[in-house]
Amino acid sequence: MHYFSPVDKMPLLEVITTDKTSKNAASVAVSAGLKQGKTVIVVKDGPGFYTTRVLGPMMAEQIRLLQEGMPPKDLDKMSKKFGFPVGLVTLADEVGLDVAAHITEFMGKKFGPRFGGADVNIVQEMVSQGMLGRKSGRGIYVYSGAKTKNRDINKDAEEILKKYRIEPKLGHAFEDVRMRLLSRLVNESIFCLQEEILSSPVEGDVGAVFGIGFPPFLGGPFRFVDSYGAQKLVDKIHKYREVYGEHFEAAPMLIDYAKQGKTFYSK
Repeated sequence: MHYFSPVDKMPLLEVITTDKTSKNAASVAVSAGLKQGKTVIVVKDGPGFYTTRVLGPMMAEQIRLLQEGMPPKDLDKMSKKFGFPVGLVTLADEVGLDVAAHITEFMGKKFGPRFGGADVNIVQEMVSQGMLGRKSGRGIYVYSGAKTKNRDINKDAEEILKKYRIEPKLGHAFEDVRMRLLSRLVNESIFCLQEEILSSPVEGDVGAVFGIGFPPFLGGPFRFVDSYGAQKLVDKIHKYREVYGEHFEAAPMLIDYAKQGKTFYSK
């Protein structure tokens, strides 16, 4: 049973099953979660389960954007503008930069370039200097005792980002930033369905919205593909692959749906 922090505020519970998990055991876990008032999804066991796994590539892309010189506050404002309840830089600090570094390293070993894109040394260097995020008082932002929405940028984190600075290739227009981030999360969600980590698109959409704050008005990753268009998304990922590299890799299931004109939900 995978709860989300803070447990009293986050509504999702992931019940993780293996081939040896009995239906009765899974049912008991789901019932317990429902009695606790949680929204429950059942997913197969695997690295990162579902929610942590799909968050990984998007977090790598946001570090890449910071590496390109995009100001953290601009990225936070932009990600909130396209529907995330918390800015993605703030989210990284909330999750913990040490956790983000572990996810990136572990998932990179398991899944290869698809979890790359940013220089892994950036977050690792921040962590080595005690910048773990909110829990240590400083991450990309500085956290004092007072609660405020206008936090200062951590100057030491800024210096590390400058050290690994690269030039942006397409600029940071709103729609381009939105699609670079969303496409990586959505694409990994489709890999999870393809590999049967998810039993259905519904589980993936519910998990993304209630577990990691995927923009609710988009309906979840699979609803997003149906509204945006599978072929259009494949074309976008292929374009980014040409510009940014192999960490943009369209899932075979997405390519298949694009070719056949299929949707994840009945129209």
